[in-house]
Amino acid sequence: MRRAIVASVRTSCSAALLVFLTYGLADAVPPLANGQGVSCQTCHTTFPGLTAYGMMTMMSNFQNLDWKKQHQAFPLALRLQIQSYLSNKDRPGSTTTKTLSLFTAGFLGRNFTYYAEQPIVDTGEPGITEQLWLSWNGLFGGTNSLQLGKYHTPFPFMPAHGWTLSDYLLATQDNGQNTFEPNDSHWGLAFNGMSNEFMYNLAYLAGNGSVQHAFDYNRADSPRTLDFNFSYGGMTKPYTIGINAMRGTTPLRNDTGTYVADDSFTREGLYYSYQTSKLLFQTMYYTGWDEQPDIGLSPGALHGFMFEAQRDIGWHDHLLARFDVASSDTFNRQYVLSWGHHFAPNFKLTSELAMGAQRPQIGFALDWAGPFVAGQRFLWKPPGGALLEPVQMAQEGSSAPPPSPAPTATSAPIAPVTATPPSMGDANNGAKLVQNNGCMGCHGTRFQGGVGPKLFGIEHTLSFVQIFDFIKHPRAPMPNFGFSDAETNDIVAYLSNLDGGNQTAGPIVTFTPERPLDDAVVTVRFPTENPSGVTVRALMQMGVGSHHIEVVLHQTEDPHVWQGTVHFSMGGPWTVQIFYGNKHTDIPLQVGQ
Repeated sequence: MRRAIVASVRTSCSAALLVFLTYGLADAVPPLANGQGVSCQTCHTTFPGLTAYGMMTMMSNFQNLDWKKQHQAFPLALRLQIQSYLSNKDRPGSTTTKTLSLFTAGFLGRNFTYYAEQPIVDTGEPGITEQLWLSWNGLFGGTNSLQLGKYHTPFPFMPAHGWTLSDYLLATQDNGQNTFEPNDSHWGLAFNGMSNEFMYNLAYLAGNGSVQHAFDYNRADSPRTLDFNFSYGGMTKPYTIGINAMRGTTPLRNDTGTYVADDSFTREGLYYSYQTSKLLFQTMYYTGWDEQPDIGLSPGALHGFMFEAQRDIGWHDHLLARFDVASSDTFNRQYVLSWGHHFAPNFKLTSELAMGAQRPQIGFALDWAGPFVAGQRFLWKPPGGALLEPVQMAQEGSSAPPPSPAPTATSAPIAPVTATPPSMGDANNGAKLVQNNGCMGCHGTRFQGGVGPKLFGIEHTLSFVQIFDFIKHPRAPMPNFGFSDAETNDIVAYLSNLDGGNQTAGPIVTFTPERPLDDAVVTVRFPTENPSGVTVRALMQMGVGSHHIEVVLHQTEDPHVWQGTVHFSMGGPWTVQIFYGNKHTDIPLQVGQ
């Protein structure tokens, strides 16, 4: 009775805190967005669900972010989730604080990142450490990293980032005494990497207990598992194919709790997904084998399967339908229908109908995360404490320093530039839209490029129609902000005048074919200049390293036109840099299907 009262008090206090924070800070997101100046939708569909860019950021352990800006960010954030289930004839109704967690993330110098998540309340009880890790990044000149601590179990998709109230059955299915679950976080050591479309991971995993047992790797206390994952796609390609293989042991205990033997087990999985800015289809088949699931039991298999479809109806609403099934020494099956509605990017309501072996159950959850204020960076400047600093817009003559170099984000191939004039847009309204949606977080505070490509002077390399198309129909990993045609025209008007517009006409660059598979003829036209030489450098950024190809163009019969053939050594996102005199311009190009 006492525990129930304590849980009720915690839930009531959490609900009061949620209402207070919701009215006080309606647009709140966690520490990384505080430092980078971006919105929730840059990395999340409906949090904690991830976009393609969010998955890339997580898999790289944040090393694609601007580490210098992150040092200024307020380092702490809070997440609160309250769950409530309606009663039916099989189960009573309930309302509880599912989680009240503090977390922090950031950089320790250029090549080290960290993340910590400590639940204060977990399903009405005191929580144990969910994540606590340190990552050494930039190994071998790429996005490889070595991660130590407690982290989510590496898996082809991340069950912990599912946004439904119901767990994925294949990630929570036990077999006898073997309670190793991909849904849990584990203490261990992992090598992670990413190269073009490939992601790979090899991890040694131990227990999933509290921080007091972080270095307890005794095989008699908890499972020990070697976990390998490999996937292709998901960044510039809409599909992802992934495989998973695990080998491990878990201790078996008798009725008195004494360790008596080991259960050797294997797990394998095959994963496929197809994701656009509005749709996600994903499916996985998961299977395994236990030599001795429990004392006195013969070897037994574990099987699991899930298929899920998600639909994004603007950032306010998301729909999901899922079927999953898992079997071992028990059999479980469920159908899940979920609807997530965002009152603000950081505040949402989830409604769910789950149909399993018992009667259907209806549940609800309120989620909030923060603090952050839209259009401002929530900074920490000791000893003065927290400070709200407006995000500076990139204007000609601004004294703000240019951003640190960062990997160039994916963009689609460029069609031949046309002279189609822009629709009449309001540049002032475009400036507000750009600021409120955190575009500087990817493209740099002065739009000279960062995680995303350079936008300063973009009207000299792309037509207004092309700029409109890139914004209205973004290519992964750029999120779809759902701008109307009028809003898009306003943004085009703003971006096209960052450097004064066509008063400073630069070169016009086209590629033949428009979507190269390997070779492309680069044609550079200079409307007003006649340079003495032009060089093309095709650059692919790979974490802290890069791969580039350099070609000297030849002048055609028209002294204002230069041409040359570039051979791209691999498919993926490239940046084509045009050098002429003491100037240069950057153009994003997608190579391959």
